[in-house]
Amino acid sequence: MEAVKLTRSFLKKPLYSVYLLLGVVLLVEGIGWTATYHAKIDRVNTYGGFIPYLGILLRGFFIPEIFTTYILIILINRYHDYFKIDTVPCTLRGVSRYEALLLPVILLSFIVFNPVTESVRFLLEAFPDYSFSNYWRSYITGTFTWNVYLRYVAPILLIGYIPINISLISDYFTQRQQEQEEAKQLAVLEPPLLPASPPSSPYLMHIKGRDAQGELDFPTSDVFYFTVEDRACYAVVPKGRYVVSKALTELENELDPTQFFRVKRDYIVNRKAVLNYAYWENGKYIVRLNTHDHYEIVVPRARMQEFREWLQADQRDQRSFADSDQDPLLMTHQPL
Repeated sequence: MEAVKLTRSFLKKPLYSVYLLLGVVLLVEGIGWTATYHAKIDRVNTYGGFIPYLGILLRGFFIPEIFTTYILIILINRYHDYFKIDTVPCTLRGVSRYEALLLPVILLSFIVFNPVTESVRFLLEAFPDYSFSNYWRSYITGTFTWNVYLRYVAPILLIGYIPINISLISDYFTQRQQEQEEAKQLAVLEPPLLPASPPSSPYLMHIKGRDAQGELDFPTSDVFYFTVEDRACYAVVPKGRYVVSKALTELENELDPTQFFRVKRDYIVNRKAVLNYAYWENGKYIVRLNTHDHYEIVVPRARMQEFREWLQADQRDQRSFADSDQDPLLMTHQPL
């Protein structure tokens, strides 16, 4: 799975986040009673018992913050829709970028929810002695301060990011389960395929070479390059340098032209061995190969245009090479 498709099944139901808020409140209260039992008892006695204490907790905190949570989750959902955030790459960088994209709406949500939250808090706390001046001074203008905002930052980050991550994880496992079920259904519906014999190729696929120790048969795809020196034709492969019993012109006619190219009179290179190329001097270029020593071939300008076009040709049938520590033919074309 390369990316998670966001259905936001958790986020689209703000009531779930309200339940989450209730759980957080109960957890905080439980920790408070455990850590500061005597202080809590004194506060309960100050308020006149458990029932008044619970009423103040509901009126002054829980019920108003339900509106905070509800508005925040709606804003996050609208933010997804407006910016068309539909998928999240299944990488640490992708998830981090996704959560960073949501940070502005969470931090700026205070401007939207604060008037609503404080209005609800005023209606509950000031009942029945309502005063517009008190409402405007203490619950509206008096709460748009940095002190109030900074007290809200940590809670709204928690209220925002916990549902976001729960929804993301839920979408991930739901999508993964669907893919596994589809794979099982396909395995049941589709009969096992018989192994197909590899198609024959009209091109030279293997070649025999020899060195001072003996002979070796190897695939032509393993060859970095063919070259001619002292009237002998050599093939350079990861294991070394071998003399082959074919002329360079004969090899040019027999090798797959999509994989091998004669860059100059005395060199044929493997596409997969080309590391990069660069301008050198006097209208000449250097083509570097991904050998252990990054072997360089000087190529005239007249041949480079055709060489570039060949590099850019369709490579749909090109198979990837192994890691260079195991097979030095791993490479990409990196024109400078």
